[in-house]
Amino acid sequence: MENMRVQRGAWITALGFALAVLLPNAALPHHSYAMFDGTKTLTVHGTVAKLEWSNPHVYVWVYVPNPAAATGYDLYAFENGSTGVLSRLGWSRSTFTVGEKIAVEYWPLKDGRNGGHYVKRKHADGRIAPGAGGPGTRRVVPKDAQVPQ
Repeated sequence: MENMRVQRGAWITALGFALAVLLPNAALPHHSYAMFDGTKTLTVHGTVAKLEWSNPHVYVWVYVPNPAAATGYDLYAFENGSTGVLSRLGWSRSTFTVGEKIAVEYWPLKDGRNGGHYVKRKHADGRIAPGAGGPGTRRVVPKDAQVPQ
């Protein structure tokens, strides 16, 4: 009887160890970044149209002036990290103000559509705020970052 308890305890310990090793991998990115060209970082200047504060990814929508467009602007969509990751970087639902002028650095979409993976933004007053990073990047707030409140 004692031997069965020892064996059961060993199995429970092994199972616990296996779960501890495997479960953190579940938090890794859940889709490919292959749609973005991470070899290029582009910048656009525009006006915040909307912040979609939702999981699995936060999106920032920006109107970018384009005199050739019928509306006079193009709408760009920038994908970022999750609300949890961005909250740890100081972001919130009120990080962007609709109508605010910003510059966005991003990795463009390979298919040429407007937008891409958000890298960081610069406000008109000079404040810089980082994004959540991506594959091959470190999630470290740059020294020049001043995350807005």
